[in-house]
Amino acid sequence: RYEAAYARDIPEFITGDEFMEKYGDHNDAVTAFKALLTAAKTDEQLSALGELMYQCHYSYNACGLGSDGTDRLVNLVQEIQHRKTTSQHEGPSLFGAKITGGGSGGSVCVIGKNSLKSSEEIFEIQKRYKAATGYLPIVFEGSSPGAGKFGYLKIRWRSA
Repeated sequence: RYEAAYARDIPEFITGDEFMEKYGDHNDAVTAFKALLTAAKTDEQLSALGELMYQCHYSYNACGLGSDGTDRLVNLVQEIQHRKTTSQHEGPSLFGAKITGGGSGGSVCVIGKNSLKSSEEIFEIQKRYKAATGYLPIVFEGSSPGAGKFGYLKIRWRSA
């Protein structure tokens, strides 16, 4: 799908200057996301990060690379984020979601507060997804220091 829609628009050769002239003002969501991560930890920051995640998700889908399963999960996050609460003081605990990982149905990353309410809402999303599809999504929580701390695996090809 991607190739059929976009391959004819990709030049076979383009100089750096030509690229910058044509695409230099492109909205760079990754740079904006990185800058927001260093901002003060507020609901406004989480909302902005979440909005960037939604935009990236929809952009990915517009290229024909999404999947029904990840779209359903992202839509469930949005429904829960925007539903009315009974308390005026209680705002959302989930702020955004996007396809991630291997893509094309791989994983969905959700940004939210580190709270019991967030965990309950993620559990609700799991139940609603299973009710609709018959499949229970697996939840991976938290984060790790990643390759910066643990290193990485280097694969070397051996000739026969």
